[in-house]
Amino acid sequence: MMLSITVQSFGINFLRISITLLIVFTYATAIVIPHVKHHHDVDETTISIPYPKIFQENYKSDMDFLAIGDWGSSGSGKDLVATAMKTWAENNNTLFVINVGDNFYQSNSSDYDGVLSIRDSRWKSGWLDPYRGRLAEIPWYTVAGNHDWYTNITAQIDYYWKVDQRFFFPSLYYVRVSKFGKMKTKVAWIHIDTDPFAYNYSSLDNRNSMKENLGNTRLNTTKELQEKLDWMEEQLKRVQDAKWIFVVGHHTLVGECRDQYYLPKLSPLFERYRVTAYFAGHSHTLGFEAANSTSPVTYFTTGAASKHDSEGCMGSWSAPNGTMGFLHVRIHDDEDKMYYEFINAATADLSPEIIYQGSLNVRKRHGGMT
Repeated sequence: MMLSITVQSFGINFLRISITLLIVFTYATAIVIPHVKHHHDVDETTISIPYPKIFQENYKSDMDFLAIGDWGSSGSGKDLVATAMKTWAENNNTLFVINVGDNFYQSNSSDYDGVLSIRDSRWKSGWLDPYRGRLAEIPWYTVAGNHDWYTNITAQIDYYWKVDQRFFFPSLYYVRVSKFGKMKTKVAWIHIDTDPFAYNYSSLDNRNSMKENLGNTRLNTTKELQEKLDWMEEQLKRVQDAKWIFVVGHHTLVGECRDQYYLPKLSPLFERYRVTAYFAGHSHTLGFEAANSTSPVTYFTTGAASKHDSEGCMGSWSAPNGTMGFLHVRIHDDEDKMYYEFINAATADLSPEIIYQGSLNVRKRHGGMT
């Protein structure tokens, strides 16, 4: 099996880049990750500009991925989840991880959220050390969570550009297109930062750096938010020929959680362009809101990779209180279904277990086509 990734230009000026390929061999599989050299530093004024190229991926196998979020705490719970993810990834030939944010949490009063720089020791202790085996060889397609904004959000994107492009985070907003299997089934991915939509800039205080960072990245006005909505709509229009369309963000859009500030603008947009599913975290639970007669979108919440909430925004199904784990997804190119499993990884001395599983039908495209 070969994964190859290229990029297709949107025709928008951004970073000047040249591309080479870094090949990592694992399990008799050649995983090709783009190694991009940029000609000037990433800074706060550019990270909020949607990345101007579509990343193209080609897989010969079925599509298999894990989705996790809110994995930034250290401790036995995170370790249990990481171990279970490693086993699942190796047993299923998982191709990548969808990372919905909150990557580094404050652990005590003298500690801090996020990372300070690309040389922060947390890269090793919080990401490289816990996630071993196949998890250390495949890309982690990343968006930011609110805790990532509390210190130096730019450093996480800079880490991608300068240190390790498995931590796949070229911008706060970017698009991927995957083709897989013998039929080259097309999947489109829109990765977005929901934080500016969830928190009203004028109401933020100075307890952390989120307000300052939103201002520095020019994501602090309704004009900027509308421009991002317009960008999302344009990208959704571009990928309407995809069999599956997924959006990845941090904040769950289930129940009352979808009612914050500008978040209510997102679901109508996803529904209008028949997005298959939205993957998020923030609520430290596992659950989903199923597509129904009024919405074609399924909303997955997978925010229990290092901590859990006693309560979360309720959808069609939520895992029992105390559950920690992740979401596993598989799509066969010769079927019109997507299969998913929620895995409880913190089951004391027992093996990880599937606590809920189901399937989604392929999206109906505009004009009635499937």
